[in-house]
Amino acid sequence: MNHLTFFLFALAAGLFLFSPQAAAAAAAPSEPPILMVDGTGRVETAPDCATISIGVVTQAADAKTAQEGNARKASAVQKALVAAGVPEANIQTRDYYFQPLYERQDKATKDEITGYQAENTVTVRIDDLADVSRIIDLALKSGANSISSLNFGVKNAEKLRKTALTAAVNDARKKADDLAAALGRRVVGLKSVSESTYPFADRAASTKMLAAYENAPSTPIAPGTLEMSAEVHIEYYLSE
Repeated sequence: MNHLTFFLFALAAGLFLFSPQAAAAAAAPSEPPILMVDGTGRVETAPDCATISIGVVTQAADAKTAQEGNARKASAVQKALVAAGVPEANIQTRDYYFQPLYERQDKATKDEITGYQAENTVTVRIDDLADVSRIIDLALKSGANSISSLNFGVKNAEKLRKTALTAAVNDARKKADDLAAALGRRVVGLKSVSESTYPFADRAASTKMLAAYENAPSTPIAPGTLEMSAEVHIEYYLSE
């Protein structure tokens, strides 16, 4: 490096050191060490409501008979549920299917229509679990011939979500304190938090299980418990 080059380099370095940007960089405090942890929280509760999928399936040789027969039976089931105390607002049509039935022919000919099938399925929300067995039995006796699902739930899920989140945060903080202590440091601040909440997994009685209950004197129901879980990812600042 010749003298002129050295002089210019030293001049540029001096100008940078006295520039506002350099002064700001020198004055800016360095970020404390960061500790990242994950926390998990779970809460269990007994369900206090249920949703039942009740269906009427009708087959007939012609489309009109299948449709009209299904409509009569489905209407009779819904009227019986309302008469038994289920609010109309708690009954909602979930699915309606109408399709031809085919008989498989040989490869040289087209499949032949042998009849028609109509299916009307409604979901019924039950706010008192003591009524679940009674409603299933009533629906089957009134003309329903399909119970496709029975799902349990809770009315105040938000309260349980907050409980699960609090447990997840406490779990994360305990891990952070333990790790910080092992490193000879302590938690002094919070940088960021992210969370994920997982709703209740459906506890559903299978179609086969419910079908087996149809001939029982009274359909047995075992609600059990439900679990909600939450996860958090937290970044803490540590002491120097």
